[in-house]
Amino acid sequence: METTSVRHDGVTVVIFSDNLDATTSAEAATFVDAEIEGGHTNLVFDMGRVTYLSSAGLRVILNAMQKARIAGGDVRLAGAEGNIRRVVQMAGVTRILKEFSSVDQATASFFS
Repeated sequence: METTSVRHDGVTVVIFSDNLDATTSAEAATFVDAEIEGGHTNLVFDMGRVTYLSSAGLRVILNAMQKARIAGGDVRLAGAEGNIRRVVQMAGVTRILKEFSSVDQATASFFS
């Protein structure tokens, strides 16, 4: 798994790739926690390159949401398609997080 980030207008886009599961979730959580601790509390999780999402990966997303909100920010999901989108919806994540088809839409949502 590779996790990277880019900044767009004060929003941090975290790009996950490959599997987000029990094997990779600790690394992903450490990366996201460092972003939040560094003051980057408005986050967009780009899910477009994720090939598999497990419950451990969902915990990374939900824990990040909680930490970001406590710090005054929020989390958006972007680009989840196919099986990844189904997992996110079945788990009920879309009831508590906003989901967008593109990173640009998710980023813009922080300003509307």
